[in-house]
Amino acid sequence: MLSVLHQKHWKLTVPLICLLPCLFGCGSGSSESTTEPPIPEAEPVNTTGSGTHEPQQTAAGVKEFDGIQFEVPAGWKQVPLSPAQQGMISASFQIPEAGDGVKLTLSSVGGGVEANLDRWRGQFQLPPGEKPIQKTIRVDGVETIWLDLRGTFDTGPALQGAAESGMRMIGVAIPRSPRDFYLKLTGPREQLLKAESEFEAFLKSARFKQ
Repeated sequence: MLSVLHQKHWKLTVPLICLLPCLFGCGSGSSESTTEPPIPEAEPVNTTGSGTHEPQQTAAGVKEFDGIQFEVPAGWKQVPLSPAQQGMISASFQIPEAGDGVKLTLSSVGGGVEANLDRWRGQFQLPPGEKPIQKTIRVDGVETIWLDLRGTFDTGPALQGAAESGMRMIGVAIPRSPRDFYLKLTGPREQLLKAESEFEAFLKSARFKQ
């Protein structure tokens, strides 16, 4: 009797054992169909831009600063403003083709044109016999003042810079309302000479928005 029951139990158990592998995935085809596809990875974020402190290449074209449009030459690099410049400077450029020391800043400030020109004169100690060169350039119907200074440049404690000899500054004051606009090109004399003509073309490209 026990032998008969044992045979019946075995006959029922064997099919169940054979079915178990199929229930949980038989062969490579079943396992592939039940596996979820991998989650696609996000593309890397481009970290180059105005948030970095690396110079950014500025393509040639019209750019507007404080309501004045300029034709920016190819090769000029607009750089992010330092914490000390923010709130005072509208834009800052480097001109690598002229030299690493050539810098241009654009700003709109109050106080009057003559007071700001005097401040620039006070930043330079001119060699004996050297005098500031001042002239008037008409830009888009507006008389602008061009001031050329050469000698030892002292930025003063506000900018935490040391006095440097053999320097040059070309500063341009544009009378505007409610605040005048200023362009300040600085660098070693021999380097600034290479940038002078391109800077003057940049100035004369200015167009004032009504």
